[in-house]
Amino acid sequence: MEEADFISLHLETPFPKAVLALGGEQKGRFCLARGDNILISPDFGDLKYIDNLRPYRTALEKTIREEKFTPRIVAHDLHPGYSTTRLARDLSVTLRPSPVQRPVQHHHAHLASVMAERARNDPVIGIIWDGTGYGEDGAVWGGEFMIGGIRAFRRAAHLEYVPLPGGDKAIEEPWRMAVAYLHHYWKKDFPRRRLPFVNRLNREEIPILISMIERGINSPLTSSMGRLFDAVSALLGLAWKNNQPAEAAIALEKAAGNGKEKSYPFKLDRGKKPYIIQLEPVLSGVLEDIKNKTPREIVAARFHNTVIVIGAEVAGRLAGETGRREVILSGGVFRNRIVRDGLAAALEAGGLKPILPERIPVDDGNIALGQAVVARGAN
Repeated sequence: MEEADFISLHLETPFPKAVLALGGEQKGRFCLARGDNILISPDFGDLKYIDNLRPYRTALEKTIREEKFTPRIVAHDLHPGYSTTRLARDLSVTLRPSPVQRPVQHHHAHLASVMAERARNDPVIGIIWDGTGYGEDGAVWGGEFMIGGIRAFRRAAHLEYVPLPGGDKAIEEPWRMAVAYLHHYWKKDFPRRRLPFVNRLNREEIPILISMIERGINSPLTSSMGRLFDAVSALLGLAWKNNQPAEAAIALEKAAGNGKEKSYPFKLDRGKKPYIIQLEPVLSGVLEDIKNKTPREIVAARFHNTVIVIGAEVAGRLAGETGRREVILSGGVFRNRIVRDGLAAALEAGGLKPILPERIPVDDGNIALGQAVVARGAN
């Protein structure tokens, strides 16, 4: 599939009403769904930038006109500040007849898109890992295990919440996430650690960042697997800033050796639901290896192995509790070949069936399709 091409799909379950889905903010795509026909646009990039949003809107208007498409439902992301959410509000006023707005949670859309493309109707386990997605509790989700399907889902487990200091600034500057994790587990003692990362920090900025974290100023909580990759990449000195999307995570993947390494331990808190994946042992192992001058490729490989073990072990437990054997893998983290292939193999070894998208992207490029089928199910 060429990135500039539209994707045309035929689904087994038709749409009783025409649905226009506007996608998320990144990997911006829109989707037109009518009958059993789906048309998904090319990727217009990050829609928070006007230079991307403008051609997205132009293409959307042209496609609606050429397809003689009259949407009865406009589906969009749950995030109230996304440009696509604002566009949905505009369209509900300007289009005639006025379509109904349907907000769809970001990670539910990830799950539903793969289920629709792969013709899965029964509830499944979903491992949805990415960088950013607005959660139902107002936190930034991204390290999610779900049980459910197109109509509904429940959050079964997730990575432990840590602050996202500076909000979007922490996405641009991975060192902030490293500080967030260090402070989360070791509070104000972490600057005394003899680490190259700590030595590189601007000592004037640390108190300011810690104050933001402790006072909750522009520091929403996040469970993001993508931000965990950022933190480890920064701790290893691989990336200080993300000059390109996912630059730190890509650097960590490239640094990983052959993978024939051990993994770091983690804890699964099953005291309440959803289960919480506690990462202090993971970060302790990473820091101990750095302190011992373990080669970066070994630390990176061990971290990747740890992520794979977390996915396989938590999914295995959920399978034992629910009897579900199929596991959807979706979200931008699965662009990482080591994680994608390694987790798929680990799931199969545990008697589970991993399911990945085939014709649609695995990252936020599949959000629009997921929004459309969730909105269809809500009728």
